Amino acid sequence: MQGVYRAHVDRAKVDTAERLNRRLFVTGLAIGAVFAALVVVAIMRGFGWFTVVIAAFAMVAGLVSAILAHRRRRALGLLIADDGIAIAVGPDGVQLAGAPLIPWSEIVFVGVLDDRRRTGTLRRLPVIGFFASTAVRAGSATLLCELGVRDAPSLRDAFAQAPGGERVTVFDEFDGRRRGLVPLLLDAVLDDASAHQAAQFVIREAERRDIPARIFDRIFDYFEWKGPMIDHKWPVQKGTQ
Repeated sequence: MQGVYRAHVDRAKVDTAERLNRRLFVTGLAIGAVFAALVVVAIMRGFGWFTVVIAAFAMVAGLVSAILAHRRRRALGLLIADDGIAIAVGPDGVQLAGAPLIPWSEIVFVGVLDDRRRTGTLRRLPVIGFFASTAVRAGSATLLCELGVRDAPSLRDAFAQAPGGERVTVFDEFDGRRRGLVPLLLDAVLDDASAHQAAQFVIREAERRDIPARIFDRIFDYFEWKGPMIDHKWPVQKGTQ
């Protein structure tokens, strides 16, 4: 596609994220395995429930850390290709690295969650700040761009073996088809200026085609906005909680 806008991968940032995710994955599995063994030993030897609960909690935390590292690595694959172009936006649609073109006619909304201010606050806190900084360096986006698509199953099929294709989320039937979300972890693979520019450009191009598009800095406001466009049951679920 002849892109109106092309954003190039920040290779140093990606290399850091991939290295950290590998370490977190291996470390998480190791912690999970060690504490799983401790849970078994504690139960067999009749240790107190407090010891069992603490060991079980540590086991789960380790495994969750490994799972998140794996998911981050796969999600980053949506924006990493050999040519170094993470995303191209043009008159025909949005082209992701190593993935099929997503035509504008298949995009129902573009939502951007700018979580940089909240994350910056967390990173300045004792202890919590260390884990927040590590997560960001490992590829947890603070500037997330999501494309709402009309036919998520077809898009997942079109991805074939493209890295990150399984990260296309599929929801229940909506107007005869199953809508979905394509998450783009922009600032995880782009330098900060390019990530902000890419988000602004996708928003502007969507608005030019009368596609709902907005930037949010509050996660619950964002959920309230996008929910009804991907899930018919959203208002009912919200009202019954």
